Amino acid sequence: MTEIKIFGKWSTEGIEVKDPGLVRYINLEPRLLPRSGGKYAKQQFYKSKMNIVERLMNKLMVPGHRGKKHLISSG
Repeated sequence: MTEIKIFGKWSTEGIEVKDPGLVRYINLEPRLLPRSGGKYAKQQFYKSKMNIVERLMNKLMVPGHRGKKHLISSG
């Protein structure tokens, strides 16, 4: 079976999270399509089961300065 790579370039094998506080929240299991469609939004703390690549993609998809979290403080 071929290895699933992140964005077709980087392998997730050998990556180890050393911080014991972050181990539960950084999910590195390989996914063919890192898109959950919000199925983890129904319950509290289910975001930790979401792939870390998908969480990065969701942060990058927010457009512009006003779409970020500092909308109220600098607008």
